[in-house]
Amino acid sequence: MTYLIIVLMVLIITVVYHHVGYLALLKLVSRRAHKRIFPEGNIRKNNRFGILVCAFNEQEHIKEKLHNLGAMLYNTELYAIHVYLDGCTDNTYEEAMLAQSHLAKQNVVCHLHYNKQNQGKAHGINELITLTKSNYDVLLFTDVSALLSIDVLNKIDIDFKDPDIKVITGVYVLDEHATPEQQHYWQYQNNVKSMESSLGAVIGVPGAMFAIRSKYTDILDENTINDDFILSMKALKNGGKAVVNSDINIIERECDEQSHDYARRVRLGAGNWQQIKILFELFNPRLGWVSFNFISHKVLRGVMPILLALIYILLFSMAFFSNLLLVKLLCCVIVAVHSLFVVKSTLNIKAKIPIVDKVNYILNAYFLALWGIIKFERGDYKKHWERVHDREAEPNVSIKVIKRIIDIVGSVVGLTLLSPIMLLVAATIKVSSRGPVLFNQLRVGESNDNFVALFNVLKFRSMVVDAEVASGAVWASKDDPRITPIGRFIRKTRLDELPQLWNVLVGDMSLIGPRPERPVFYSKLEKDIPYFSQRTYGIKPGISGLAQVMNGYDESIDDARKKIGWDYAYMLSTSSPRSWFYMELTIFLKTLVVIFTGKGQ
Repeated sequence: MTYLIIVLMVLIITVVYHHVGYLALLKLVSRRAHKRIFPEGNIRKNNRFGILVCAFNEQEHIKEKLHNLGAMLYNTELYAIHVYLDGCTDNTYEEAMLAQSHLAKQNVVCHLHYNKQNQGKAHGINELITLTKSNYDVLLFTDVSALLSIDVLNKIDIDFKDPDIKVITGVYVLDEHATPEQQHYWQYQNNVKSMESSLGAVIGVPGAMFAIRSKYTDILDENTINDDFILSMKALKNGGKAVVNSDINIIERECDEQSHDYARRVRLGAGNWQQIKILFELFNPRLGWVSFNFISHKVLRGVMPILLALIYILLFSMAFFSNLLLVKLLCCVIVAVHSLFVVKSTLNIKAKIPIVDKVNYILNAYFLALWGIIKFERGDYKKHWERVHDREAEPNVSIKVIKRIIDIVGSVVGLTLLSPIMLLVAATIKVSSRGPVLFNQLRVGESNDNFVALFNVLKFRSMVVDAEVASGAVWASKDDPRITPIGRFIRKTRLDELPQLWNVLVGDMSLIGPRPERPVFYSKLEKDIPYFSQRTYGIKPGISGLAQVMNGYDESIDDARKKIGWDYAYMLSTSSPRSWFYMELTIFLKTLVVIFTGKGQ
């Protein structure tokens, strides 16, 4: 227990350092740092700028963006705009051509690079870098959704008079429609970046606008997630400075809705994890503040979801196995904080709870990031980048996000608290019958218009080894002779399902949802039961579910036919947060009844 307490304290100290200690250290050191002074007045502006923009389905903003860039108070002979149109399916190209002809009258050069297929932002950036790197002194990267002040090139040009500066960005300002949580997050980020800037070591830049000396830009791996971060930090791998010009405001017009913000958090979590692997060379202590800030800011940010998950596991384990009052109180506080979030979200309660809401936003962001790490390690991000707003809108995104948070927390807590029971069941199976403790079986998971997921479900073995060698794939019957004595008990109490908590943690399943069916039965079920395959459309299958607690295990097609109504009833409940929350709670309570009364089959 002493060892666990030491590990827990180290983890908590690391979390506190990242969120409080690092900021306090920056404040102390940045006050002593010398302010950068650049000469004003008649300085010959000799930097040639290539302004690079990637666009995918931006018909609403592309014309305004190009007019904004064409209005720069800078010698039009010393800058040009390059727009990469990445397989747009709307009128972005036509709108860009109209703006291009208008800019030509103002002697502003605007090149449109059109690609028929959407190949992702990283591919577009690489194409633009390849085309422009040798023609300009500075490459300025900017998003279509961001507006820049017309003197931005002048200010960047002045800053680049310092030969040690390799990367420059500005202050990121969100639209007034941004959520308070997003506003607070970026106020914090701008504050941190300002202090890092005084040390010449800004860690990460907003993709809305940043400039790099062209000779220090590197080609990206096309699976890169956070392209802006990788580009800016790779420029510093051999030394140099990255700074924020506080006189440059970057206005972001397109703010995420809450559900889109959640999706972005998942992707950022994966990106932060990927950055640690790609930018390993920044661990070099010779880079000074760049290396120190990178480790304290981004490396710890990348591993923070894992650290928090470990803290949760240790706390709940110690609360379960020890009599430490403080640990039990902390666990109660954690449960209360998360419960308030679930209740407010499902019942659509708008009342603010100042400290609790902020803590929930931060914790939820980290658990979403943990899901991003898991998805990254599964290989989900090997396909190219898509903007959050351009993905086909899924119904009830907020419910899916809340369900995923509940699944992650529930599976972690479940695996921790139920581990003694799982070990006892495993030992009993091993002693009582020949064969492995666990078995896995291919099942059908979540589906949509583009794919049907297949995964291997984990269960405690409840039947004899090679139960289907003679009969082939068949449903289990009520008094099935293939079921072992201990198997009969664990099936009645549903203890055989406990290993599926791992399937939930990695995202194959949910705690509650339709039963995952075997592919071998699918062709007959789809033939005999209309719309059978739609039961998991947009929904992950679950360990428990309405059909499972109302009907038990399937023994025949008639049983599957009866269950389909329950599955659709569950799907209909997701049309409203209130009805879904009531349904979820009902299924949870009925599941407990099945477990403790042994009414499972």
